[in-house]
Amino acid sequence: MKLAIIGLKGHVGAVLAGAKRLSGIELVAFSEENARVTESYSRQPMFAGAQHYEHWRHLFEHTMMDVCCVADESGVRFEQLVALMERGVHIVSEKPLVTKLDDLQSLRAAFSKSASQLTMLLELRHQPKNVRVRELIQAGKIGEVCQVSTQKSYRWGERPDWLKSRQRLGGTIPFIGIHSLDTIRWVTGLDYKRTAAVHGNIGFPQTGETESHASILAELVNGASVTARLDYLRPSSAETHSDDRLRVIGTKGVVEVNEGDDAVKLITEKGTERFPFGETENLFVEFVNFVRGGPLPRITAEDSFYITEVVLLARQAADDRRLIDIPAPKKPR
Repeated sequence: MKLAIIGLKGHVGAVLAGAKRLSGIELVAFSEENARVTESYSRQPMFAGAQHYEHWRHLFEHTMMDVCCVADESGVRFEQLVALMERGVHIVSEKPLVTKLDDLQSLRAAFSKSASQLTMLLELRHQPKNVRVRELIQAGKIGEVCQVSTQKSYRWGERPDWLKSRQRLGGTIPFIGIHSLDTIRWVTGLDYKRTAAVHGNIGFPQTGETESHASILAELVNGASVTARLDYLRPSSAETHSDDRLRVIGTKGVVEVNEGDDAVKLITEKGTERFPFGETENLFVEFVNFVRGGPLPRITAEDSFYITEVVLLARQAADDRRLIDIPAPKKPR
């Protein structure tokens, strides 16, 4: 199976780690315009025989591929994904799929006519801590889900220019919030009903047009309330780059896990218990096994389209300062 990579700007490491574990995977080409990034990746053994192109269009013109990891700037992803779907290439895409709702509808149409299979780099589904949270919730340990809160706080540090542009990035809610909202949906097993949000930039010009903070309020289909806090305001002196938190409250208890924890905490009337993290498989391994005739991957095409629509509607809710209903998931084909 011939693998190509468009852009080296995202969670490419998950794909490379999976490719090393699979038989019959050959990295044949990659595109990246940043010379420093290209040099860094090119030192890896897997890149030894791969052809490098500065522009992704040149890769398309000269490369035969079976599967492609799309990890370029968010604003150009729509065009890249459509081009791959027209060729029937299987796709592992960065998130979100697109940055505009109109493009999402066009992408759905392209996918429905394509032989391509699709997954998205929603890596939090593959984090062992979230696997255990999901298992506890699905086993009924906290009863019916009533409230969920998440946090994703990052240092800003040194960032490329495209991350400071609304057109090229799409905004903080689609870029970061998609991880939070997808994790909530996955661990609870519940879809979204409506959303409101606030985002902005207060005294932090480093981020340019990109919001330095955002808060999402949403309702799940069973009436449970959701809050997702996002920011790039974590001080540079902090011990870790990020501070992720997840807390789910049900009718019978609470399950939670925070950055740096070595176990998941479950609190019920029986007391407090700590559970080791769960077992998980690599995202790319799951997807390739699916393409080769195995079971559905953890992150399906339907999941990818749905959560992209959810975050784009949440961004619209923040822009318009209003509450927006969220449609039920649609089968992509």
